[in-house]
Amino acid sequence: MKPVGPSLARRVTQRVRRIEFRARGRISDLLAGGHLSTFKGTGMRFREVRAYVDGDDPRGIDWNVTARLNEPFVKVFEEERELTAAFLLDLSESTLAGSRGALSRETAAEFCAVTALSCFGSQESLALLTFSDQVETWLPPARGPQALSRLLREILEREPEGRGTDIAMACDQLARRLRRRSVVFVVSDFREDPATYAQALRRLGIGHDLNLVRIEPAGFDPLPGSGLVGFVDAETGLEFELDVSDKSLREALGRRETETVNNLEREARKSRAALLRVRTGDDPVDAVRKLVRRRALVHGGILP
Repeated sequence: MKPVGPSLARRVTQRVRRIEFRARGRISDLLAGGHLSTFKGTGMRFREVRAYVDGDDPRGIDWNVTARLNEPFVKVFEEERELTAAFLLDLSESTLAGSRGALSRETAAEFCAVTALSCFGSQESLALLTFSDQVETWLPPARGPQALSRLLREILEREPEGRGTDIAMACDQLARRLRRRSVVFVVSDFREDPATYAQALRRLGIGHDLNLVRIEPAGFDPLPGSGLVGFVDAETGLEFELDVSDKSLREALGRRETETVNNLEREARKSRAALLRVRTGDDPVDAVRKLVRRRALVHGGILP
């Protein structure tokens, strides 16, 4: 397996540091209200039962209490203000793909860095699980500047032992380790068949506020107009050539990519997850802004 060399870690570290200084001011206009986090938790905590009044949502009626007292009562919930932001980050070999001076793993690191900064405040905890075809590292929820630094260091410097991808395993592992409802960011190229991880994704979405971020290498579409182009499957090491002048081949590749994206979008809807597609080289602050808007649409909120 080809490990992530120190030059890659050094380059990404420098980029993330530049992003951190540049992003802090730009992130401030994303923050709304008195709570410091753009990604406020959507988890609700039970507070009390009270008598039903006109305008209350009938779905909140407590039927047990209503039956006992012979008049309608509703459950009252309050928003969980303490937030845990958990990052589920794919470090498989395929995330070393890229072009135009940017790798998918670099883009994923930048996105996680800016998102962590936008989540960072006095009450927020940060957690990280990195994975390939196995769990690579687990950082339990923790608060403070040290937690942020530790998370970024793991993202940038971790050399994964595995080279394949197992999203289903990673989703189930994270669900077991998170003890409270969290805002979860699954960051991957999602090259696996969605059928292999669909059920695990839905299980994770039941207990948590789910966000899917698909990292896509820029520059590979359209392919060169003609000739033989060599490719290497980063996860298996298989090398092969394709005649990109073959129109039917180009059309088949396009259909396959469209089908992959459509299947992922369908699974995101079933899991009530916001889905964002990020190209290598995209501005990470703009990507976070787009995700905020997608979350508002999924959860029926007001767009910022």
